[in-house]
Amino acid sequence: MKIRSRDLALISVYAALYAALVIVLEAFSYGPIQVRIADSLLAIIPLLGLPGVIGHTLGVFIANLFSPVGLLDLLNTIPSFVMSFVVYHTYKQTGKDYTVIGTCIAYSIVLGLTVGWMLSYVYTLPLIPTIAYVAIGNAIASVLIGWPLFKVLKKTGLFQRWLAN
Repeated sequence: MKIRSRDLALISVYAALYAALVIVLEAFSYGPIQVRIADSLLAIIPLLGLPGVIGHTLGVFIANLFSPVGLLDLLNTIPSFVMSFVVYHTYKQTGKDYTVIGTCIAYSIVLGLTVGWMLSYVYTLPLIPTIAYVAIGNAIASVLIGWPLFKVLKKTGLFQRWLAN
């Protein structure tokens, strides 16, 4: 992937927006019951391409630097990267809008498992409910908020025109 200056700008803006949403909405972003509103941006990754994947990964890393759990939360950058790539790649291969919903749900399940396990371990909480709370909160953000955001931005064609040049 050749990184153009507009790709770098897109990566930077996405990462900054993601991190800012997590940090500003800290009460909703960290802990065993969370709805990380920033994860609504996950659904627009198919419109942004690989810069969206990189921006998401960088944004998660930066946001997790501020986690009350500490540096252990940085490990969750890995599944965030893998699953954001899955969201992008699946849509790229199929071109079907509904794959965004399916892959965002898959992302929610994977992050529910990894973040839920970490929170259960750190705070000595029951594992299964903690996993469920994190997965449900993530699905609320990425599907219930992110899906409409994806549809609106796709309809405007904003990113297609910007990325095409």
